[in-house]
Amino acid sequence: MFYHRALHSQRKGDMSMKEFLLKIKSYSDSLASCGEAISAHEHIIAILNRLSFEYEPIVSFILAGQHAYTVQGVTTMLLDAEARQQVILAETPSSANLVSQQPA
Repeated sequence: MFYHRALHSQRKGDMSMKEFLLKIKSYSDSLASCGEAISAHEHIIAILNRLSFEYEPIVSFILAGQHAYTVQGVTTMLLDAEARQQVILAETPSSANLVSQQPA
């Protein structure tokens, strides 16, 4: 019961995507070891329902799609999205500095 509740209440918060996904997998594995294995669909829903708004486009894409995604496929998409977000954030300050330093 604890693991099932933890699975569906765990939020990503300040964790990296990798940490978050490993935490969800840990709960899923613990449930399986207790004889209460969850389906891949429930695993994916547990992940998607606890992401922050930055991931909403990916969540919408996955939920609206006609394709049945695997846990591994969703994991890959989310890790890629986080990597892209980090690149964009790393580039943003240098762009902002260029704009603010141009002569008037």
